[in-house]
Amino acid sequence: MDIQIELPAVKISDLTLPASKESSADVALRVAAARLRQRERFVKLGAGHLRLNAEADGTLLEEIVQPDQAGLKFMRDAADAMGLSARCYHRVLRVARTLADLDGREQVTRLHIAEALSYRQKLAAFQAAA
Repeated sequence: MDIQIELPAVKISDLTLPASKESSADVALRVAAARLRQRERFVKLGAGHLRLNAEADGTLLEEIVQPDQAGLKFMRDAADAMGLSARCYHRVLRVARTLADLDGREQVTRLHIAEALSYRQKLAAFQAAA
């Protein structure tokens, strides 16, 4: 699993907040569109046997991610500050690519990388370094 999230208990006051504007059906459509985007990308790259970003090896992953300059700098700084291994670095890129796909974006941005990094348990180490 590439995502690790620690969730605090729900506050009673949060239970009275308005419901999310995005329904489960809307989320399902967004996920289906992201998966189709991934599948089409792999076919174009001659890797039609792959369906999901999770299946891409490191070399192909770096080809399909290619973050913008701000994202690349942020990823490098975070990798150093958090002491990410190569395996972890690639896991973060996979999640960031998927987040961009869910947003319908071709370009992986700093925002996608920051969100992907936020799902790592070592976030506290990065925040201390920032």
